[in-house]
Amino acid sequence: MHLKDSPPASYSLYLQEGGEMGSLTRSFDWSKTVLGDPYTWSSNLLVTLSIILNSKVPMFLWWGPDLIQFYNDAYRPSLGNNGKHPTALGQRGEECWPEIWPIIKPLIDQVMNGGEAVWNEDQLIPIYRNDTLEDVYWTFCYSRVMDVNGEIGGVLVTCQETTNKVKTKHKIENTIVELAESESRLNNLIMQAPVAMGVLKTRALLIDRANDKILQFWGKGESVIGVPLATALPELQGQPFLEILDHVYTTGIAYSNDEVSVMLENDGVLTKYYFDLLYQPIHSKSGKIDSILVVATDLTQQVKARKIIEENSLQFQQMADSIIQMVWVTDALGMHEYYNKRWYDFTGTTFEEAKGEGWNLMFHPDDREMAWAKWSHCLKTGEHYEIEYRLKKHTNEYVWVLGRAAPFYNSEGEIIKWFGTCTDIHDQKLLQDQKDDFISIASHELKTPITTLKASLQLMKKMVDNPSPQLMASLVDRANRSMDKVGTLIEDLLNTSKYNQGQLHLNNTRFPVSKVIDDCCALIRHEKEFTIRTTGDLNLKVYADEDRVGQVITNFITNAIKYAPESKEITIHIAKKDGKVEVSVNDQGPGIAKDKLANLFDRYYRVDSSGSQYSGLGLGLYICSEIIKRHDGEIGVTSEYGKGSSFWFTLPEA
Repeated sequence: MHLKDSPPASYSLYLQEGGEMGSLTRSFDWSKTVLGDPYTWSSNLLVTLSIILNSKVPMFLWWGPDLIQFYNDAYRPSLGNNGKHPTALGQRGEECWPEIWPIIKPLIDQVMNGGEAVWNEDQLIPIYRNDTLEDVYWTFCYSRVMDVNGEIGGVLVTCQETTNKVKTKHKIENTIVELAESESRLNNLIMQAPVAMGVLKTRALLIDRANDKILQFWGKGESVIGVPLATALPELQGQPFLEILDHVYTTGIAYSNDEVSVMLENDGVLTKYYFDLLYQPIHSKSGKIDSILVVATDLTQQVKARKIIEENSLQFQQMADSIIQMVWVTDALGMHEYYNKRWYDFTGTTFEEAKGEGWNLMFHPDDREMAWAKWSHCLKTGEHYEIEYRLKKHTNEYVWVLGRAAPFYNSEGEIIKWFGTCTDIHDQKLLQDQKDDFISIASHELKTPITTLKASLQLMKKMVDNPSPQLMASLVDRANRSMDKVGTLIEDLLNTSKYNQGQLHLNNTRFPVSKVIDDCCALIRHEKEFTIRTTGDLNLKVYADEDRVGQVITNFITNAIKYAPESKEITIHIAKKDGKVEVSVNDQGPGIAKDKLANLFDRYYRVDSSGSQYSGLGLGLYICSEIIKRHDGEIGVTSEYGKGSSFWFTLPEA
């Protein structure tokens, strides 16, 4: 064996304790094997080793293509003295087991190639130990262990040497044949047996003999001798054993089964036990069956320990896969060694692509330096890690996430791991950016007319003693326009608040939609000459709030004038479509880019986000959308960049 210093704290958490084999595993120089230093091992291998080393069940692991070996203290006695221990640790399977390799290699290949798990009971597999080749019997299971990439990484052997059991069973069977006529010798065998044994006479299953071990499990004394089993153990009613015993008695066919669950009453409490059971019929001199030998080997502690391991493994897997956030774990140096399923679903990467520093490549290029500087600072100081950055999704788009991590300390106060999460905050981030833009725009939009109003009032104040009617009228008109603009902005804000709070009241009536269009066109003032034509079925009526519908039409027309100043004609078309009335406002302006169409009716959204070309709060189309939705209608836009736009809505026909 090659020894080296204890492994660093970054992975020793998985290899803690484990008795003699835990110590040997930690001190073994793994760098001289194909597995390399343990800090490069996958989290699945480390978790599996943690379970093996701390288990009381004999366990053995072959890992990787070379089938490098690990085993625990419970397995250690099976290797005997002056045999394969301790050289078997870290050794290639073929080198360790030349005497049985032709037997076990096909079984290993079956599991490694994705076949079914292997189960063998009381299998004779001779091994070299105690300076000789011994006949050893095993009950074992070969099952796959998955690596982090979802591939088979190795073969886990859960085993129990059953040499003593098999030899005892053979001895009992031989003894039954040899001593069938010797009651005294049979009695001695039963009473001195290291396992629970008893004899049931006749088909009534009268308890004829019972050693101390079987009486202990039954929770009874010798007073049950001569009593039918069903009377002595009423808790067996509803369980299959009385029927099985009757079948053995009537057919002469022995019954044998492993890890059988039995409910037995002890001190008034029903307790579950697990046994390897043997019901062996005994023949009289005449050849007829007159009794049944019961042999029960207690496996309760072993089975419970295995079930706890299985349940814990299942709970861990379910917990890791059910967490909403992406979860990750690093060593003390910040090298990633584990990601949960959510991470792989989000990024579309493999563990090999993201392990170690591979995570850094998932950042947006503009965020990498900032994120790495923050992470490096936390690794040095132990401060909690919290930062917002953009992470590459499996769709190749970058999404804003909130990264958080906290250090995990050992008993000596040293950081040995970091546990972190990533939470998708993309929608919240975009909403916050929109709110920030809105505050900036609102400040600008309100400041401009108020400044104009203030200037007009100041000039009028100076002219109060010597007023010029013409200039005074101009100033009053300018002040009124500024007040109209402020009023419009405030009205938009109030309407938005009403819609958000569900306070919009509709006064629905039946009216021709063309009338509202005419009224809106008459009220719209614009500096340049535009031709506004209304086409389609001018007699169509709708059932809606006339003022609110006028508000939508006015917004559509003023937008067409504002954003399509070179277009000399605006067409408003009325038509019946799918049982509703559709109104569309069409211009011949520059059109709208395809990537902006989906957001046009969002709150605070403006096609020109700089705020320098067009005024407004980005609420007009949002308000229009809310009005139409409250009427159970639909609203939308079709546009091709450079070829104009068509804003439309539908309302119920009157």
